[in-house]
Amino acid sequence: MIKNQSFYQSILQNSILVIKVSGKICDNQENIENVISDIKELLNSISKLKVVLVFGFGRQLDNYMINVHGIEPKKLNGRRITSSNDIEAAKKISGQILIDIFSLSSRYNIRNFPIPISKKDFIAAKRREVVDEIDYGQVGDVVSVDALQIKNLFKEHDMIIMPSLVLDKNTSEVLNVNADTIATELAINLSASKLIFISDVPFIKDTEGKRISAVDENVAKKLFDEKIISNGMIVKVESSLKALNQGVQKIHIISGEIKNALLNELETEEGIGTVFQKNELEY
Repeated sequence: MIKNQSFYQSILQNSILVIKVSGKICDNQENIENVISDIKELLNSISKLKVVLVFGFGRQLDNYMINVHGIEPKKLNGRRITSSNDIEAAKKISGQILIDIFSLSSRYNIRNFPIPISKKDFIAAKRREVVDEIDYGQVGDVVSVDALQIKNLFKEHDMIIMPSLVLDKNTSEVLNVNADTIATELAINLSASKLIFISDVPFIKDTEGKRISAVDENVAKKLFDEKIISNGMIVKVESSLKALNQGVQKIHIISGEIKNALLNELETEEGIGTVFQKNELEY
């Protein structure tokens, strides 16, 4: 069921969407172009809408390290343990993806601003400390986000594109921050209306493999207890709950492998993915 178009436009006008796109989606030209096309449609139809697009590169980095260095990636609870070799590869890979998305967005006439690495006056991060003898290497944790500096870019641009690489606030060392985490921190600090995770996962499934269309904290706890949520989905759900508890009204999980997934999720009553929300909202 399509929503009333004027209502749909009025709810999101003059707001910010933070969209995180996984490396798997970025790795497929048709899929990433479909995402950009949907964003262009939203920007055309909604007054003063702004978008922050954060992209991951986990798939590409895994393949690179295996094929070039013969090294299997090390991950703990969906989070990568990052070596100096990982970082060097990540800089090359994320740079290429950034150029590709920038080029594609420009072809769609989106006024976009690419950020190759988040500098300290955008996102401040620090290297994760060793805890319980677990050393994550060159992994960063976000300390703060300067929302004003980022919003200043929206004066002349409609979309900001950024990877999940951040400079250490003290040493300027390049750090790898989980892209879901970056997107979540941006959504919270920018007071985004929605946080949207786009990957190859269409929605969260119940024990019978059926779609769970809406999730709150109680449902999420049950899913964790039943071990339904695992691997990379752990970070997404944890991030969704954090965003929910810090002011983001709705968080969506959708598949970028479905044509017009973003438009269908936002424009129809039933949606196509899973939405996290505290209570029943009209939109």
